[in-house]
Amino acid sequence: MVSLGLARITALLKQTPQTWKAIHVAGTNGKGSICAYLMAMLRANQISCGRFTSPHLIHPRDCITINDSVVSESKFKHFEELVKRRNEEQCLGASEFELLTATAFEIFESEKVEFGIIEVGLGGRLDATNVLKHKCVTVISKIGIDHQSFLGNTIEEISLQKAGIMRHGVPCVADGSNPASVSDVLTKHAEETGTRVQFTDPESDTLVKKLSDNLAPHQRQNLACAHEAFRLAYPQHASSTDVLASAARNMVWPGRLQLLSIEKLTGRKQNVLLDGAHNPQSAEVLSAFVERHLRSQGKPITWVLAATQGKDVSEMFKLLLRDGDSIVTVEFGPVDQMPWVRPTNSAALLDAASKCGVTISSEFNSSTDVLSALKWASQTANEGPLAIAGSLYLVYIMASELPRNLIVVCCHGIWLGGPSLGHNEDEWLIAEFQKGETPTFIEHIKAGLRVLKEDKNAVLIFSGGPTRKENRLSEAQSYANLASANAYFGILSEAEAAGRISCEERALDSYYNVLFSLIEFWKCHGTWPRKLTLVSHAFKRERLVDCHCGAIDFPLDRVDFVGVDPPGMIDGSNLAAIKGITEAITQWKDDPHGKDELLASKRRKRNPWGISQMLFADEDNRTRSGVQSRLVGEDEYLIEGVFQPWSH
Repeated sequence: MVSLGLARITALLKQTPQTWKAIHVAGTNGKGSICAYLMAMLRANQISCGRFTSPHLIHPRDCITINDSVVSESKFKHFEELVKRRNEEQCLGASEFELLTATAFEIFESEKVEFGIIEVGLGGRLDATNVLKHKCVTVISKIGIDHQSFLGNTIEEISLQKAGIMRHGVPCVADGSNPASVSDVLTKHAEETGTRVQFTDPESDTLVKKLSDNLAPHQRQNLACAHEAFRLAYPQHASSTDVLASAARNMVWPGRLQLLSIEKLTGRKQNVLLDGAHNPQSAEVLSAFVERHLRSQGKPITWVLAATQGKDVSEMFKLLLRDGDSIVTVEFGPVDQMPWVRPTNSAALLDAASKCGVTISSEFNSSTDVLSALKWASQTANEGPLAIAGSLYLVYIMASELPRNLIVVCCHGIWLGGPSLGHNEDEWLIAEFQKGETPTFIEHIKAGLRVLKEDKNAVLIFSGGPTRKENRLSEAQSYANLASANAYFGILSEAEAAGRISCEERALDSYYNVLFSLIEFWKCHGTWPRKLTLVSHAFKRERLVDCHCGAIDFPLDRVDFVGVDPPGMIDGSNLAAIKGITEAITQWKDDPHGKDELLASKRRKRNPWGISQMLFADEDNRTRSGVQSRLVGEDEYLIEGVFQPWSH
């Protein structure tokens, strides 16, 4: 049971100095996006900061971010135990959210961050986060009807609770698209508090104007709020709109209009849309996106729907559902450390949908079986559009199923098939200098499979294009064929491999082994990997990790490398090999992205089939990915010196 109030959290943090400054964000919709925008802007200006948002997607520590990384498990456990011990010693009876808030504040203090970006959990006035000591700006996003049992039954009553984060002399930024009744409440409370509230106008915001073509209306509002808050907190950096624009483009917020793969769960090849829309306001945003991007195909939508108890599902369903749609309702399971969260009965959801005034083509009640819901939806949709929505906690369940780590096996030859299953070199298409190396290629496959078996949160991509004019088979597909023909060498069962192994079939050198594989991961799963494991020759470690990962700004502390060299490759006497390795590293250091003629010409020679080297096939995917690139003729290159989405 949620019990709002500040007494318990105040006691928990009595001895915590809170030396950092804070931007405090309240509202009904857009809070998380505003926090993510602010984090990106601060980090783009090398400002040390922590972020605390809720709810978590997979584990409670996901709520706490230091600079560009989720706090480590060991650090989280240390401070969580400290806070819980304090709670027990003082017999405070603090809630799970209060304990989590105190843990976040303790971690921020230990990390000596300059700024904390803090999202309100529930309401504002009595929320645990409202014990912040050094607010420099408060932000109030779009307000709607939500959590009535705690905050009030009218939008004015709810607005007053949100306004409770205001502080005397601390400027407040509010979403200017709020209704007049909300603006009136906020203005009056600001006058009573002794502060000023500034309502945003995206049309006059320089940063929003710079990015407006790629932003939906609600994103423009959120970005305007974040930009104005940043300007007030750091006026000396506010004029650098190019830096801020790059940061804003690269902002990623999981569970919001996210495309992902559920192939390993259901066998469905096409991506699905995942969105945590959980009230009428967010459902309106989701509906607009679906109308533009999914219904334009002329096919009905298949929906997987859940909701938290107390939500106005009738209004949500009226916004989302259309004649001919199919729906399956489901109840999400317990949410870690949020025992008060309860799902709406799935039969009640179906009943609410039937009263929306639309004709439902087919429906299914999967009760508490999420996997059954996904399988039914995949079969019903066939190859048509499928969307999962209605609750952030259903997103939580889905996120826990998503792969988070990527293993890339860099391919070096083409196995054509044959009775020896790759163990006879005559079955391979290889260069003259690669003779004797095919057993090593097999060892690369085995090494990748072993990492995959040990990491249940990983997927494996074989990377390599069709590099030989004799056969259009790609290096990547040939490696996948070889692994399958050898029954994955007894390392994985066929069931373990299903849905976890795929191919990237365009890379023509080691740089693109890395870059194209990252993009393939995003295309399949709608997110960027937290961890990258590269498998190749041991002598290529510096090239792949330091040169390539360094060039594209993938954090090196999130990169593992598995290297296997051919026997006798580097034994001190092979001077030609040593010279070649040195020359290759020098070339990549001189030309980190392989744009100049020397490295580009090598790629052209390996491209007899004219495979496109564009990063994205269309502008829509390019924009959605957040990747900052520049088109040069028929090639596409990353823009140097800007944040890329996988960097955070």
